[in-house]
Amino acid sequence: MGLRGLGRDSMLHKKQWFQSFFILFITVFLFVASFIMPFSEQPLAIASGSDHITLTWERDPRTTQTITWRTEVRNLEGMVRYAEIGSGSFPHKAKIAAAGVEELSTNVGKMNIYSVTLTGLKSGTTYMYQVSDGDAWSESYTFSTAAVKVSKFKFLVFGDSQSINYEAWETTLHQAYRANPDAVFFTNMGDLVDVGQDYAHWDKWFSAAKGVIDTISAMPLTGNHENYTPERRFSMPVLFTAQFKVPLNGPEGLKKQAYSFDYGDVHFIVLDSQAGEQAQFLPTMLEEQKTWLEQDLEATNKKWKVVFLHRPPYSNKMGGANPNVKRAFVPILDKYHVDVAFTAHEHAYARTYPLYHEQVVDSPRGTIYVATGRSGTKTYKDTEINEWNTFFYNPLDEPNYLVVEIEGNVLKVKTYKQSGILIDDWSIQKAILH
Repeated sequence: MGLRGLGRDSMLHKKQWFQSFFILFITVFLFVASFIMPFSEQPLAIASGSDHITLTWERDPRTTQTITWRTEVRNLEGMVRYAEIGSGSFPHKAKIAAAGVEELSTNVGKMNIYSVTLTGLKSGTTYMYQVSDGDAWSESYTFSTAAVKVSKFKFLVFGDSQSINYEAWETTLHQAYRANPDAVFFTNMGDLVDVGQDYAHWDKWFSAAKGVIDTISAMPLTGNHENYTPERRFSMPVLFTAQFKVPLNGPEGLKKQAYSFDYGDVHFIVLDSQAGEQAQFLPTMLEEQKTWLEQDLEATNKKWKVVFLHRPPYSNKMGGANPNVKRAFVPILDKYHVDVAFTAHEHAYARTYPLYHEQVVDSPRGTIYVATGRSGTKTYKDTEINEWNTFFYNPLDEPNYLVVEIEGNVLKVKTYKQSGILIDDWSIQKAILH
């Protein structure tokens, strides 16, 4: 072969080498980009039909059930059909209820949010139901109403579920419910998602919750991350309030962010502690809630009082004190003897001694503050036990959840790792105050 032929072979070899290198470079770039690209830049397809089917309570759990779901934006009527299990009426003789609809604009496009509250239900009864987008019926689901007189019940508590892909949240939620199929509702303690105004996060969160959130009611609260936009600016938690239909009995300007409800002999209160994030929108939000909280507690005659709030009045994080939250709420919780206040935000699990006027007490007048850990992927290493803690655990190894059971004069709490290992086990024996 001549020199000219050798030159052509050499040039061909270099060309092939550059092509192979270019293909390898593009492959590696796309692989890395798939991990670092924000959710909001990835396409989010809304499947035809109905999804994100969610149970909540807007009214009495004994005789009502609220059902919410999402569809594409279409001019069709949403409906629910339902009947008692075992009645032989489903689906042909099932009752049908028309749903209201709101168009929701998000950073990934517009969608319809349908919702209906079924009323006149029989207490202590299990129903089968389906939802319709006006074109086709969904698969069948079930829900159960509360009994007229509840002797005991159980609910699940999950700390912050904010994540990258929400697989940890999915595993934690489903394993908790499999281990406790008799739980009647669950709460997520705020920071459900990492970016509250990026709907791609909500799509992942609801998809992960499918199979639980359509069977038992979710009664969640907002955290600071529900107020974040994809640009990390502050916003009102509009995607949260659009999707979770909860009682509208909170203070003006904070409907669906602060509310209360009863189940059995327990009065539950949900508070919004995000005063910093919402300062430009609601500068007096803590003052508004203080007035409402006192009126709400004054009006209840339930044996047990339980509060949920995201930011803890008693912090375990370095530099994590929330003095404005403490000043606003703790004196009222003391005055009306709230039994337990569940908190979140710091992704650690911690339990205080009973506290009254910021002092450890032995009397039944104290409130126990429980930081609920994390049910998602995010962890903090800079948390530590403090003098008011009788128990502390930082769940760096795996997520956790809480099981709360109330029967008569006893409230029991067990905290588990995602894998089912018991972390903490404690109870309160209700005494009559004089």
